[in-house]
Amino acid sequence: MNKYNVISFFGFLALVVIFPIYAWYEPTQRADAQDNLQNQYVTDASVVYIENCAVCHGIEGEGIGATPALNSAGLQSMDYEELFKVIARGRYGTAMTGWHEDEGGLYNDYQIQQLVALIRYGDWTQIGELAASQGLIPPTLPIPSVDPEMVAQIIEMSAESGFAWAEGFQLYATNCTVCHGIEGEGSDLGVPLNTADIQSRDADELMRIISEGVSGTAMVPWHNVLTPDEIASIVEFLQHWDEIKAEGVVLTPPEPVWVDVDDPESMLELGERIFSTTCVACHGEDGSGGTGPALNSQQILTANTDQQLYDTIVNGGWRPSSTMPSFGDRLTSVEIEALVSYIRAWEPTAPFVENPRGTEQGGGPPWLRTEDGTTTTTPGGGGQGQGQGNQGGGNGQGGPPWRDSGSPPGQSNQGNTTTETPAAAEQGPTIAVQGTVVAIENNLLTVQVADGSQVEAMLGPPWFWSEQGIAINVGDAVSLEGFESTDHMEVNWITNQTSGETKFLRENGQPVWTQ
Repeated sequence: MNKYNVISFFGFLALVVIFPIYAWYEPTQRADAQDNLQNQYVTDASVVYIENCAVCHGIEGEGIGATPALNSAGLQSMDYEELFKVIARGRYGTAMTGWHEDEGGLYNDYQIQQLVALIRYGDWTQIGELAASQGLIPPTLPIPSVDPEMVAQIIEMSAESGFAWAEGFQLYATNCTVCHGIEGEGSDLGVPLNTADIQSRDADELMRIISEGVSGTAMVPWHNVLTPDEIASIVEFLQHWDEIKAEGVVLTPPEPVWVDVDDPESMLELGERIFSTTCVACHGEDGSGGTGPALNSQQILTANTDQQLYDTIVNGGWRPSSTMPSFGDRLTSVEIEALVSYIRAWEPTAPFVENPRGTEQGGGPPWLRTEDGTTTTTPGGGGQGQGQGNQGGGNGQGGPPWRDSGSPPGQSNQGNTTTETPAAAEQGPTIAVQGTVVAIENNLLTVQVADGSQVEAMLGPPWFWSEQGIAINVGDAVSLEGFESTDHMEVNWITNQTSGETKFLRENGQPVWTQ
């Protein structure tokens, strides 16, 4: 075999091997190229959208007022040519003008193709984040302005109840749209209200719900904010909403606003607007507290880093008794940062609040609360002297009798001698801790919190710890609530956030191992 035959043979062999490999990878390469091109289209179109479209269609394509939403399955599946034509030529009889340069607009074929790709394939959450990072902030939770002409029109609709309907219309716009939506469509925070079910409900029942709230939900009691007559007006409006809407009276959401995200003062103003429209109903004016904790307090602000405040807003409350909803899907990261900055600005002048979380947030067990709902502040866990029986049960050091013995209450290591359980009323004010487990020694848990400090927590007597099989390991993220003893923390409940397991060590203020 001469060298030419050898060369030909290996050349043929290479073709036989290379072509199948190329053919195998070609579809994948084409798909990757198409994905890259599509992503580039969407990225470029996002900038165009924020500059020219978001003011009408919303920063996440949610639509504003009569302007339709673009973040919809109907548009995503719409015929390509039809979608292109709508953007290029606009829609007759609407505010949608033609955006193609042939129609006097700003864009060529290529740019409109990019906008079509954005509508069909864009991630609207990311588009909203991009808009916020550039300073285009969505309405600070929709608090629409009410046109006086609308009020007059509602009053004319009913000679008997028109004033009540109109007042309810205005009160709803000011207080309820945050959770229940501009058109009563509902959200992850509140149920739909513009429904046949609500309109047919008994008025007294609706008044009770608004006044007392709904336990375990974000629906807080409004009896301290609104008068009975105002609540009755809201109910009148809700039960006649269909009639009012049929006359063309609808609320229009506010438009996004531009904010200088590089200016600290502008960010503080944004944070204040968000707090006043989103948080004040639960946390009170200037963070003074209410159904939610008093955020404007030394205990809250010194115990939580900016990151912890940010995480709580994003994820919601982490305590078992908390009704704090998650706002991670409702606010952009820029808005949350502005809100944290506003709350942090209180710290230099924040007062010391006796019970910043309030009794409704688990701020002390029932037996520890006074008649006015505050929490007693008896320090430590033990009595004031020695041999106080069930009034002290300790030697003034605050430690429970089983701390060192490891024996169940009612027993001792010496036999059948009984010991009294420490009186519940001797426990101190409730505190909460969130951090990472760094050490476990018998039943003593050491948790490192965000600022690097460590908290030692006692998890009941050793026999209880072992019998219950409480599974916690070094490195687990935990949250716990309890009260201070002399040199450690006694635990009421603990949640292993790594495993999702929660254990209650006290119920109604009493240790579960005594029950």
